[in-house]
Amino acid sequence: VLARMVRAKTVRPRYAHVGKIVHPRSGEVLDRGVSVWFPGPRSYTGEDMLELHVHGGTAVVSSVLAALGAIAQVRMAEAGEFSRRAFDNDKLDLTALEGVADLINAETEAQRRLAVRQAHGELFEMYEGWRAALVRLRAQAEAYIDFAEEEAIEDGVYARVCADAGALASRIRAHLDDGRQGEILRNGVALSIVGPPNSGKSTLLNKLGKFFLHARARLL
Repeated sequence: VLARMVRAKTVRPRYAHVGKIVHPRSGEVLDRGVSVWFPGPRSYTGEDMLELHVHGGTAVVSSVLAALGAIAQVRMAEAGEFSRRAFDNDKLDLTALEGVADLINAETEAQRRLAVRQAHGELFEMYEGWRAALVRLRAQAEAYIDFAEEEAIEDGVYARVCADAGALASRIRAHLDDGRQGEILRNGVALSIVGPPNSGKSTLLNKLGKFFLHARARLL
């Protein structure tokens, strides 16, 4: 794709190149845009990637997509395929992958902030810390069981292991027992306003709508 559609003698990896983008068969100039080449594994997916930045007009985008389709073995990516490839190539862990999906689907500022934290590895760091602590505690417990009578294992090791394991279990329970706040923030809440006719349901809905509109305006 790079050789057939980007008119340039050389394109340096990870540098933006401004130039003509042409049809791979006819050589017709489709647009003048920016191309960025990311050779793997130093790319989002871990594979060779090429970004074409063109003007956003419908005709321009359609012509570039049609030109790409004229190249053998080039096709439209499936939904989420780039992130899936990044996961397959160990560029993203599962929590970051879910964070990217949530970021794409975020509709509110709170959802965006939550998704950004997850996509940038906040959950992974916490879970990895738990895993490392569990491995350390298991190693200490096994060493005490296997070598306590043969080696000079200091007193109180087993008690400290039990105390640290209990503290870790408490942190995990506290994380899980959050009242489904993350799920509610991610998916929203279905709310029904129920009452007899002419009891003010529409008035309440209008006031709530104005409140959230004003709150959003203050945030912006």
